Amino acid sequence: MRFQVTRALDAIEARMRTDPLLTGAIVDVAEAMRIPGSDGRLANLLRLGLVIDALSRHLADESVAIYAVGSRSVLADTDLTSNERMALRRWSDDGMIEILPAGTDALSRVCEVAWSVGQPVITARSLPGFPGARLVPAPASGSVMLASAGSKSPQQRSQPVSRQWHCPVPGCPSFPPSGPQSPPQNSGTGIAVCPRHLERLVDAGPRPMTVPIALRIDGLAKYRFGLSAGAPLVVGRAPDGPGAVVLGSYLAQHIVTRVSRSHLRLELRDGVIIVTDISTNGSLLNARPDRGAAPRVEAMTRGKPVALGEWDAVELAEGAEIGRADRGAGGAAGDQASSVMQDAPTVAIRLPKM
Repeated sequence: MRFQVTRALDAIEARMRTDPLLTGAIVDVAEAMRIPGSDGRLANLLRLGLVIDALSRHLADESVAIYAVGSRSVLADTDLTSNERMALRRWSDDGMIEILPAGTDALSRVCEVAWSVGQPVITARSLPGFPGARLVPAPASGSVMLASAGSKSPQQRSQPVSRQWHCPVPGCPSFPPSGPQSPPQNSGTGIAVCPRHLERLVDAGPRPMTVPIALRIDGLAKYRFGLSAGAPLVVGRAPDGPGAVVLGSYLAQHIVTRVSRSHLRLELRDGVIIVTDISTNGSLLNARPDRGAAPRVEAMTRGKPVALGEWDAVELAEGAEIGRADRGAGGAAGDQASSVMQDAPTVAIRLPKM
């Protein structure tokens, strides 16, 4: 059983990030691990995996991660096993979760991050005055389900996320010198501070705008990647060279032969995704005016750039689409999402049936 728990925690670790490009919701880890269960434990870190599975089903995205926040006290929570506390410390050291100084209100930070990156909060607690979206978790037949509450409109990222920051504490995992960074904490006086160390951050200049892109197979997101301004990408079955996004391993056998080695060129210009068909197999533009609308299908002309609308997607082959990861339609495809809990022992995650 211990081996199964370790494998389950490793699977959860793969879906814990503080990179908003990879995450789909913000969660207080202490609340998630205390979702009511019937296993006799007050807290169980594996319940975080059930929340990840619920988010995958809700968004129809089996590649999505969660952005977890917790007070430092969670690292010493005696309701957790020593193995679970060790996992939390490792995730914190590696920058996979955001650990706040003792006494800091985790839910306030959760809401701040959610509003900064334009993602919903997963919480059963009411959020008076919070203008963003909320997903309410509840036990359901041995799993967790999420119900939408609050705003349902996509949120826009705020200005602090468009800057690069430097933390004066050496080796701070929240603000590495390159790569993804956590959103800074607002001190209440307009000064950006590190949420881990409460040190004033140094503005290191603008960060190129980046949008999350997803490969969807039959409506289910399989893979996420970022498209940044000034850094065009080539997407296909097995493209070569810098800026290559290889999709071959995510394509079923009946699809892979219909996707060209180099199929699309993607650019981000002034916040607009520009897509160019460079394939030998052809592509279709599925234009949608809003979420859930039936697409208007148009054949793309090879070599002709096309501006992608907010809810548009490009069909590489039947059932395989490229589009914005944060503009998915969700729906029944989420029921097919793979579970991070498939290796967990049943007794360790048993929840009460509702």
